[in-house]
Amino acid sequence: MRRIIFLTLVLVLIAGRVVAQQGYVPTFEDTLMVYEGMFSTEEPLHLTLKTDLKILKKTRRDEKYLPAEMTCHVNDSFEVTHPVRIKARGVFRRDNCTYPPFWLNIRYSGIEADSMMDVNKMKMVIRCRKAAQYETYILREYLVYKIYNLVSPYSFRVRLVKLNFVDTGKEDTTTEDWAFLIEPQELLEKRLNAVAVKSDKLSIRTVNREVMDRVSLFQYMIGNGDFSVTGRHNLKIITLKDQQVPGFVPIPYDFDYTGLVNAHYAVPGETLGISSVRERYFLGPCRSKEVELEAIRDFARYRDEMIDYVMAFEYLDEKEKLDMVAYIESYFTESEDQRFYESKISSTCR
Repeated sequence: MRRIIFLTLVLVLIAGRVVAQQGYVPTFEDTLMVYEGMFSTEEPLHLTLKTDLKILKKTRRDEKYLPAEMTCHVNDSFEVTHPVRIKARGVFRRDNCTYPPFWLNIRYSGIEADSMMDVNKMKMVIRCRKAAQYETYILREYLVYKIYNLVSPYSFRVRLVKLNFVDTGKEDTTTEDWAFLIEPQELLEKRLNAVAVKSDKLSIRTVNREVMDRVSLFQYMIGNGDFSVTGRHNLKIITLKDQQVPGFVPIPYDFDYTGLVNAHYAVPGETLGISSVRERYFLGPCRSKEVELEAIRDFARYRDEMIDYVMAFEYLDEKEKLDMVAYIESYFTESEDQRFYESKISSTCR
């Protein structure tokens, strides 16, 4: 038994280098626990990524991975380093950002964590450009994911990352920034006991009504007109194996084009007839007034929880938090108007 443990630890140390400082000697269990519960904690993950950023920018439109080295800083005396690969992803941000979001491929990294065994890659969202306002966009988009976690269990979890980017192409120049990781689809499916639906031919009428109504109101509240069931545009579609929720279940993601994030580059779709993403436009399915009002009342139950979560978030400037809260509050004030259904919902529903 001791020989098996020893050999396993040797493999971990080969694939992922463990560094101990100040006399602390990490145990085998320490290496296993580094990435356990990756998306179940609020504490930021401290990572360092070393790669050639010039090559990353040059190859952003390629489908080839770039080698990198990732170090997870567990505490002042314990860190673990792994070989990983990265590849640019996305549509607008891949073409328009200095540093596009990317896939973090950990398939051959040697990461030892039971919860990560089926995961090949994760999405990492980083600051689009160097200007300070882009750091704000990262934190605000992270909060949008967290707010939807409050509203629905059928949502992607995210993990805030304090990221050190080491540019090996510039003599290891280091920049510190905020980023976040999005829960891989494999983990989401395992957590929800679900399987992904890959058809692009579904319509908004084919997904679970209650879940879709909540998705639609959430998207309206955050000012998102950039999603569609057909084509699975910014929506993942799953079905639960136990059928506790029958039918197809939509899960929204990618929120940088929303009024709640309020990125200066975000523009609404030309067909919507609005001039700013801060203007709301309802894109949910048409329901009877009675059904829609019930969904609106149910959604209102999360009002205080959303606002409290934003205000308690310690890493965002107070002015930015107040702006997010004001935008959220404006939805709830709007939804309490007696003409809300006729003027904002039934007039544009599909």
